[in-house]
Amino acid sequence: MAKITKSFVLLLILTILKICYSQDVIELNDSNFENLTQISTGNTTGSWFIKFYAPWCSHCKAMTKTWTQLAADLKGTVNVAKIDVTTNSKTRKRFKIEGFPTIIYFKNGKMYDYKNHDRSLEAFKMFVQETYKNVKSSDPPKPLSYFDVLKDMANETFSNIDRIYKYAFPSLMAIIVVSFLMGYISAFLLYKYCWCGNASPDKHAKKKD
Repeated sequence: MAKITKSFVLLLILTILKICYSQDVIELNDSNFENLTQISTGNTTGSWFIKFYAPWCSHCKAMTKTWTQLAADLKGTVNVAKIDVTTNSKTRKRFKIEGFPTIIYFKNGKMYDYKNHDRSLEAFKMFVQETYKNVKSSDPPKPLSYFDVLKDMANETFSNIDRIYKYAFPSLMAIIVVSFLMGYISAFLLYKYCWCGNASPDKHAKKKD
């Protein structure tokens, strides 16, 4: 009984610690991204180290524990956050995220891409503390305007139409041509073996008369 109680208490403590650590990683989305980070208006909320990820990405999953520990270790100095760009398309388009995970450090109104393949806790800490200075900085893109969203929607629509015309239209034409040929051949065979076959005895009968 005592062993069961100790195991239960230990499990409870681990669960509480896990919840506390996981809360250190700030969850961002399209709605709160700019409001929380203030990236485009001068970065008044401090430095941000953000992981742009996809839930199905194996590399993203592999670094979850490290990212959680990093958030706990840097709490109060750097905001460690994450955003699922598969469900937050505005942010994905804004930062032109194509690969996963994409990790970007935002500091003093500038952004620094983390392109090191070393995704250890020590490497992340070293980057935000020192080695980001060796990376070429760039200005964060402005949030997408309503016009930008409409333009992206129009581009996607035209792109889909182009794909349909490029791939589906030739296939559709091929199906139509094949169907026409099969119909023509079937009609010809029916005419030759059915209609002509039935007409032949009449001709022989007329000759006998």
